[in-house]
Amino acid sequence: MLRAVEAKGGGFLTRLGSVLGLAALGLAGLAACAGAPAPSASSPAAPATVAPAPAEPGQRLDQLGFSHGPAARLYLPKGASVTYAYDAEKTLIVLGPADQGPAVAAYLADTLPGLGWTVTAAAADALRFDDGTWQGSFVIGQTEWGLTVRAE
Repeated sequence: MLRAVEAKGGGFLTRLGSVLGLAALGLAGLAACAGAPAPSASSPAAPATVAPAPAEPGQRLDQLGFSHGPAARLYLPKGASVTYAYDAEKTLIVLGPADQGPAVAAYLADTLPGLGWTVTAAAADALRFDDGTWQGSFVIGQTEWGLTVRAE
């Protein structure tokens, strides 16, 4: 089972506040993007198989210890540091240092469409994407980047 990884000097409440702050920042950043229609309720479920690897090698979330949701269809670029991880049945959260955020954002923007995801909104420091079942967002904050994927 994947365990939450705590950054030096940060306890659970500090990390929780950081996660909530990144989520709020992501919503604000994506509000500036052009609105996209909501996915239809009749969209097909995501395939349970492992997606083909993106052209640029990366680290698949299930290879990093995630076991829920679409972990076999989400990649981070090689060398991306994970400072916090949350792995639950309907929610995946990954945090890393902000200085890696632009590289992670560019990697996600390039690779998500080839892995069955539709990017529905994008800004310089944020992305929103879905596959009809799972909704994801990525945001770069002042101290860390955050990736959240959840099912309704």
